[in-house]
Amino acid sequence: MTPLTPEQTRLAANALDRVLHAFVEEIGEEPTLGEFLEILGLSFQPDEDLLPGAPFPLLLKAKKNGNRWYKAEPSEKVASLNDNTFTEAGDFLNLLVAGSGADPAHPLSVSDLADHVLGVIQAGDRAFSDIAARDLEALVAPAAKKTARVTVGDVVAIPAVPRGHHLAVVLCEDRMGTALGLLEGVFSPPRVGDVGRHRARHIPVYTGPRLIKNRTWQIVGHHPELLELFPDPPEVYWQAKTSWGEQYGEYGGAGKLDGPIRLLDKAEADAVGLLDGTYRPTYLEEYFQDVLNEGRFDNGPAPRSWL
Repeated sequence: MTPLTPEQTRLAANALDRVLHAFVEEIGEEPTLGEFLEILGLSFQPDEDLLPGAPFPLLLKAKKNGNRWYKAEPSEKVASLNDNTFTEAGDFLNLLVAGSGADPAHPLSVSDLADHVLGVIQAGDRAFSDIAARDLEALVAPAAKKTARVTVGDVVAIPAVPRGHHLAVVLCEDRMGTALGLLEGVFSPPRVGDVGRHRARHIPVYTGPRLIKNRTWQIVGHHPELLELFPDPPEVYWQAKTSWGEQYGEYGGAGKLDGPIRLLDKAEADAVGLLDGTYRPTYLEEYFQDVLNEGRFDNGPAPRSWL
């Protein structure tokens, strides 16, 4: 690990102060160490070339002097924060990565990044509301998993353009692929927060699990309660006249993979892309991300109106 220069440490310390100031400005008190580490974890947007195998969220654990584990107390404060604190925390981490001199030929490990974080915290002898920096012995990063396991109810973060993430919940995996339920909005950082605030963005979309398993699309939570926003199981849509000669009314049909077909009205057929030919039953992962960022799935009423 390349150590930070005194100037890099000073700049990173200033960035750290901005994180803490943003928290205090909104919450009215200093964060605990546990709250600070949770903010860092949710603000972490790893570059696979510079931090290969980095997990998201970054769940750093702390050891106190004497090789004793620090235990974070449960807190609801982080979930109530607006984006400013997370933006400052992301800038802080980016400064540390840049200061390390990491490049694709000489990447940084997550353990090295954790050491940099601790070094900057201790350089200014900063104190959290529950522990002082001088009482910390180490920050420990979890071992990264090579592939992610996809589970129904997982929430995945798909990179948005120019910044932020789209959020989608895994609805099912069947012979069509992996069905995702897109949530309205672009999120920075990519956190679910209050589940009740979310609305469905479009009908479920089928793609593959590859970019979830290799962590290009990071799993950022598990919220099966979001499944109720979408049809169960997802429906597949058919043109009014199929290539094999079936006729589904004037505007097309929809139904479960193994269920009966219902006929569509013009509004629904138009919303899902049957009338202009943009509907696809399934998408390759990279193409799905491209058309998602182009706004392909922003033109329909909430799927709940179609249940």
